[in-house]
Amino acid sequence: MNNENEYYQESSGDTRPIIFFNDTKESLDNEKEDQPLKENTDFTDKTTINRYLATCIISILIYLICAWGSKIAFTEVIDLELPLVILLTLLLTSFSIQGYSKLSYLTCAVLGCVCYYISPAYTFMFSTSLMSNIIYDITQRIYFNKKDYSYTENYTSNMILSYVSRMKYYVILSLFIFIIFVVLGYFFAGIFQPIVLPSVEGLNQGVQQGTIKLETMPLFLNNFSVAMNMIMGGLYFSTMTIYLLIFNALVIGYTACITDLGYFLSFTLPHGIIELFAIVLAGASGFRVTHSIFVLITGIKIKDENRKDIFIEHVEICCKMLVDVLIMIIIIAILLIIAAFIEANLTIPIGKGLYDMIYLPSPV
Repeated sequence: MNNENEYYQESSGDTRPIIFFNDTKESLDNEKEDQPLKENTDFTDKTTINRYLATCIISILIYLICAWGSKIAFTEVIDLELPLVILLTLLLTSFSIQGYSKLSYLTCAVLGCVCYYISPAYTFMFSTSLMSNIIYDITQRIYFNKKDYSYTENYTSNMILSYVSRMKYYVILSLFIFIIFVVLGYFFAGIFQPIVLPSVEGLNQGVQQGTIKLETMPLFLNNFSVAMNMIMGGLYFSTMTIYLLIFNALVIGYTACITDLGYFLSFTLPHGIIELFAIVLAGASGFRVTHSIFVLITGIKIKDENRKDIFIEHVEICCKMLVDVLIMIIIIAILLIIAAFIEANLTIPIGKGLYDMIYLPSPV
């Protein structure tokens, strides 16, 4: 938010940031008493405009990036499809602002499913509009999470619950993006084939030629390097994080589509549940890194007599957020070691057993 400024006040021994706009520095109580109604209206109007703008930008980016990755000419989507995506996004955002978010999201999802049997292109439009609004909602929950360091220092009473409270919305955002693109990769395999097919073919060729070893340590190192790239992608404002998250999701969805579903699930579920959850946590960690950078930038932008002290507090908050990321890296490493061990030693026998159970001929 462009005109954001933070002012800290002491309340019951806690340091709580109070978000202000238009460079106001009054306390919250004084603001309620003295601030004219017009300023509150202006604030609401700006927030509404920002939401419309943000959701439209997200929709446009998702649609154009998917079109570019699928090698679809922009001229084929700009003339009709992209304006329809923007219109759907604006309508969905309008209903959400008026308090009908759950109903509008459900309606959009149902219409998208129905349109799949009419024209898959319309389904993708509904999906893009729905994604942009939900991503915006989750991002707002991340930014205004009352349990985070920016709002309270009462995080030591129960360290595990506090950690979960701080990280849950990052995980929800990462999981949402991952699941959505797994589904899109499955139902729109033909569209995303140019993106994922070279990687799938290279993986199969590597396994057949023995360059990719199905052993615990090589599998762990490969998956852990992907996870670390996703986390470090947070330094680039999560662009690399989102790319790797979406790419891995598309590979999963595409592979499930082109292979027998029973075979795919039998030989993926034993280790895949743990491995993919670790990938989702890596995406969440990348988002946390980006958020910590924004906190630091906000501290630099503040114009106040005590800006040095406030900046130091922002640096401390940033460091605490990065400690959360380090904790998550340890969790990810443990999960990936377990997944690699299962994949190297147990997936094949377990997969064969599951596959035989699925396709066991019924007795005559």
